[in-house]
Amino acid sequence: MKIIKTVFFVTLLSFLAGCNHGFEGEYTTRIGSDNELIDGFSGLLGEKKVIIGRNYIESDGTRTEYDEIFVRTSNNGKRYLIFKSEGSEQEAWQIVDDNTLKKGNQLVSVILKKVN
Repeated sequence: MKIIKTVFFVTLLSFLAGCNHGFEGEYTTRIGSDNELIDGFSGLLGEKKVIIGRNYIESDGTRTEYDEIFVRTSNNGKRYLIFKSEGSEQEAWQIVDDNTLKKGNQLVSVILKKVN
């Protein structure tokens, strides 16, 4: 009986661990640009804190819930963190590395850096 309970709990914990997208945590935002002039002004905007949870994003006391948050790998090998809302609406953030997310283009982008 003890072995069955142990196997059950290990299986349950493995399943629950698999439900997470791996990017939960607190992040700071920064506006960035490849253009030096724009990048210089972006420092004046300051930083904001953003919390990414299992199925939500929270910023400035406002929580936005999503049906699902998951990682998708594109054909070219880039990874994206996908925030899926009701229906088929999706928002994608490029995964730069395990601690950095980016949305935008070379002119202006928002960068989320995980707080350790």
